[in-house]
Amino acid sequence: MKKLSYALAAGTLFALSSLAVPAHALPAHPIPNASVPGDVVNARYHYVPRRVCTVRTVVTRGYHGRRVVKRVRVCRTR
Repeated sequence: MKKLSYALAAGTLFALSSLAVPAHALPAHPIPNASVPGDVVNARYHYVPRRVCTVRTVVTRGYHGRRVVKRVRVCRTR
């Protein structure tokens, strides 16, 4: 039980200390004359439409009013 309480206290101190340090991921206002590397400028998102297919059951009436059950595959592009 003592180890668990020490671990919980250490985790709490670590969490509080990480919140106190400011983040340096991206400046709020970028420098206007700074150049952007070419790799970032030429990056594009490549989207490939994917087919989504389902099987539907279609019930119709055939010769002499009998039920005809067909399974039809219906596809759409997503």
